Amino acid sequence: MAPKLAMNASRFRLEFWGVRGSYPTPDKTMLAYGGHTSCVEASVGGHHLIFDAGTGIIPLGKKFANGRSGPQHLNLFLSHTHHDHVFGFYFFEPLFRPGNQVCVFGPGSPTKPLHNTLRAAMEPRFFPVNLRDIDANSKFYSLRGGERIDLRDSGALPRVERGPAAAADHAVTILVKKSRAHPNGVLLYRINYRGKSVVYATDIEQKDGGYPDFIRFIRGADVLIHDAQYLSREYHSPTSPRKGWGHSTVERAVEVAKKGAVKRLILFHHEPTHDDATITAMEKRAQRIFPGATAAYEGMKLDLFRSR
Repeated sequence: MAPKLAMNASRFRLEFWGVRGSYPTPDKTMLAYGGHTSCVEASVGGHHLIFDAGTGIIPLGKKFANGRSGPQHLNLFLSHTHHDHVFGFYFFEPLFRPGNQVCVFGPGSPTKPLHNTLRAAMEPRFFPVNLRDIDANSKFYSLRGGERIDLRDSGALPRVERGPAAAADHAVTILVKKSRAHPNGVLLYRINYRGKSVVYATDIEQKDGGYPDFIRFIRGADVLIHDAQYLSREYHSPTSPRKGWGHSTVERAVEVAKKGAVKRLILFHHEPTHDDATITAMEKRAQRIFPGATAAYEGMKLDLFRSR
């Protein structure tokens, strides 16, 4: 029997809930771009996908809690478990609603599974609620890179396999790649659905010319969400260089976007000390080289099927 298609199967929309890196910044000079850390929501083919659980996931969770009364089926993909990418996890309201199904994907191994990492941060010494107290039907998937995750029936558990085999047209497919270009590594995700694709690639420090395997991974994507935290002068500062910290400059983000022939580049993971004027200047610099570049901001929405 063919899998059941959701009523909104033609939807592929993105909304940005947190675009800042390292730590949240409530400074009033940063109102245009926002101060929450990383969180991007994707509504794809009847499925709800969330990328990273920085503080931006807290208002997203309130939207889910206030907007729907029935059970919710959510898929959360963590790039890594540094604080700025998981702090909001512990305040994500759908996790504490009985009947919800929340599948959490992130870095892990048989000896260091993902749920153990998250549980450690919820020990009584650090947090008043234990991981076992979460009311939602939560399932944790440890990823090492090279997986293919297929989402078919809305509400059904995802299928996680290894290898490059193509999924059926009606399935939302997420490809997973491991990068070592960040301290302790980071997972990159590519969402493919009905001929459209989005790559989420935060916390990656590109080398000059880009990594060839990364450029193959992003090739032809409609949207590339890429770390662009630093100005070149910050990265190469003679007194306080950022080289080796695991983040890219605007120039390197643009370089890989051009080499990968992506259609649109979203500059992401903004430096917390950069005010609105600085980020706008970085966006304009990127656009002079790659006209399809845009600096991400809280509340930004993209619809990949809008032209259909």
